Amino acid sequence: MTELTRIVALLQEQRRALQDQLDAVDRAIAALDGAGPAVGEADAPDDLPAGDVPRAIQTRQVKARRTQTDAHKHAIAMGKRKARHAREAAKGLAREAHDEGFVPAIGVRGGAEAPRLVKRKT
Repeated sequence: MTELTRIVALLQEQRRALQDQLDAVDRAIAALDGAGPAVGEADAPDDLPAGDVPRAIQTRQVKARRTQTDAHKHAIAMGKRKARHAREAAKGLAREAHDEGFVPAIGVRGGAEAPRLVKRKT
């Protein structure tokens, strides 16, 4: 019988420790929300189980992540390209600037074959 009373006492001690932890979490949440109960009001009697305390659930809306359009990405790339060209021109390393429609051909210099993206005459 003494074994049983020791087990009951141990379980009650663990319950009190867990209740203290839950109260600490409730106080932290209330402090972060700013609209929760005061610190003295957060303490519930020890004889009530933690699941019986009704709580108001507040929903939050999360905004979708903002993304850039392709046109905006292209404009940023063009701005970076112009800034790089201006820096190189200031250093004296500037090369010939190409217009917007320029697309370089892919090929090996000095190769006998035409670049891969050029239409072949058949």
